Amino acid sequence: MGGTCLALRARVAQWLAIGMVTGAWAWPYCPADLASSALAAVALAMLAFLGSRSRPLALLGAGFACSLGLVARVEGGPELRGDVSARGRVASAAEGRVADIELVSVSALGGGARSASGRLRVVFPGPPPPPGVAVVVAGSARRVDPTRLPGDVDPTVVAARAKVRSLLIADSVVRLGRERAAPDFGGADHAALLRALVDGTVGEIPLEEAQLLRRTGTWHLVSVSGLHVGVGAAIGWWIAWLLSRPFMFVSGGVARWSCGLGGILGAWLYVDIADWGVPARRAAWMASAACVALAARRRPDPLRTLALAAIAVVASEPQAVGSVGFALSFGAMLGMILVSGRASRRVPPDLPVLLRWAAQGLAASLGATAGTLPVVALHFQSLSPASPLANLWAVPWIGSVATPLALVAAVTTGVAHDMALALADAAATIGLWGLGWLDVGPWAPAVGVCGAAALGVAGLLWRREILALSLTLAVLAPVSRPRRELVVTFLSVGQGDAALVEWPDGRRWLVDGGPPGNDLLRYLRRRGIRRLDTIFLSHGHPDHYGGLVPVIEAIEVGEVVARGLVTDLSAAAPVWTSVHPSLLPLPRDFEAEDENDRSLVVRFGLGAHTFLLPGDAEWAEEQALVTSNCGALKATVLKVGHHGSRTSSSAPFLACARPEHAVISSGFDNRYQHPHPGVLRSLLTATFSPRIWRTDRQGSIELRTDGEHLRVRALAPPEGWRLAR
Repeated sequence: MGGTCLALRARVAQWLAIGMVTGAWAWPYCPADLASSALAAVALAMLAFLGSRSRPLALLGAGFACSLGLVARVEGGPELRGDVSARGRVASAAEGRVADIELVSVSALGGGARSASGRLRVVFPGPPPPPGVAVVVAGSARRVDPTRLPGDVDPTVVAARAKVRSLLIADSVVRLGRERAAPDFGGADHAALLRALVDGTVGEIPLEEAQLLRRTGTWHLVSVSGLHVGVGAAIGWWIAWLLSRPFMFVSGGVARWSCGLGGILGAWLYVDIADWGVPARRAAWMASAACVALAARRRPDPLRTLALAAIAVVASEPQAVGSVGFALSFGAMLGMILVSGRASRRVPPDLPVLLRWAAQGLAASLGATAGTLPVVALHFQSLSPASPLANLWAVPWIGSVATPLALVAAVTTGVAHDMALALADAAATIGLWGLGWLDVGPWAPAVGVCGAAALGVAGLLWRREILALSLTLAVLAPVSRPRRELVVTFLSVGQGDAALVEWPDGRRWLVDGGPPGNDLLRYLRRRGIRRLDTIFLSHGHPDHYGGLVPVIEAIEVGEVVARGLVTDLSAAAPVWTSVHPSLLPLPRDFEAEDENDRSLVVRFGLGAHTFLLPGDAEWAEEQALVTSNCGALKATVLKVGHHGSRTSSSAPFLACARPEHAVISSGFDNRYQHPHPGVLRSLLTATFSPRIWRTDRQGSIELRTDGEHLRVRALAPPEGWRLAR
């Protein structure tokens, strides 16, 4: 009976942690006020500790209600529009060029400042400053952009989880106060890498080294987290052990607790060096709990320690729960606890020391991979098949040798600095050399939100390896479903054009690729698309070819159809041609004065239904097409030219096309104010009365036809953020 009660007490933190994390994540869908959340949490906690049989559910509910109250207590950010200047402190770890700032004041440009509170999401012009840095940012503020491709996480829900109501596209950034001096690693060959190992500053790592670390799955070594904070805790424990030697003869307990306190201080000092990122804080909470357990002569419970760390992070910053860093950090640790431990127990105890160490290292790497696979497959879609071996090589050299030596070099001077720096640089050189031999092409697992959830379930089935492996393979295996229809999807890529064309015989076309970024590539991977037969590039503007750069580099492409080479694409593209049967020809004597009027005009169809995609063609090119062959412009579906600009969609052109459906591809709250009211009025008042579809309001637009019937649907993103307003 006593053992049962002890087991129940051990699971309290775990059930509470699961409830708190779930509640913070679910806030946009079920917002609550502070008072009702607190009452519910107290009532459920009392029910749990009265010995009810439903104790786990009561603890889950108490944690859920508690985290709802914590989020409710956080003040929401202001709604800002137009040109503004904002002053505040960076409050979240960067994800790309995006980070949140905790506001102090805001002002319209040229006007007076007024006090403000809450968070503002900022797209910085370059790498964002680390958390804790005071900044003044100026730029254009707007609503949070809900634009996303099918299967992507809704950015408005992510913003609501952080109580963010506005997005600022920053043109200028001014840092306030004195900045921390960077470590002096100027004499090292890998100075930027060593600095990243110390403080997480990854922006200066040479591109070749950064790509090698990413391709081999060892990039986590330069993301300050458990390994680095553990080094700080170990150094703090060791220093306290040396200082506490005189007290050994007085009380062994004093010495142990001094070491524990030293380990805790070492962990949190490293977090300060790393500018208080979420992974570092999580690792520091875990290290603190482990130090207390060791000082009390108790064996730390990994799951309970991880649960306490999760509770601490949610209590201090509930907005962090929805971040990729939070998911990666806790997922890696959970995978190592659940999967690696079970795999390590399969290692024969009579193996030689080196082989046993290698096997246990592989088990740890496999566990971390299993724990982070749902997030990697959903957000990054790049996984190195050699990652376990690469980590087995890199963790000792770069993590266990170079990192502590670089830390010593950062805090010392003179001979000690030079020796530590030279040894750290040598260890980094050996680590990178070995990674070069293990550098193989990355595998691209890709799933949607439901697939990521299924991978998470597979990771929890660590006691049923066959079932877990089967579920993982079922989710990640590419599935090719035969189509009996022509499917055309106008993708919501923001202020740009991109359309995916899928034929019944299996051919796939891509017409334009939208603005620069990896969103389109990730969408294609989620769909299981590994080959595109034809890419049409309407003309050489970045909002049409920007997204094609990563696509052509990562996916097999049969041919690219364009008027001429585009510098950013020509190095990666296979076959270039300007001839295709689906292109409408222009008169030989037509001379375009503008790049828009050089747009390819693509026309294709199946049976009774045709599609017309004129790119950004303006009045001059439209007039040339009308004059040369008006009948060839007739289409069931028209992609409205130039995002609905007033310089396109002339009356003669529309009269020739006479579409039943008009699709406008434009960005949410775009600065050009596309589509133009005049174009919308022309379409609405036309005698052929087309139905208008807009990607800025309805998301991606999918059209299906078997040659006789045509079905249209809008893949609109859910705007859950409205629930939290």
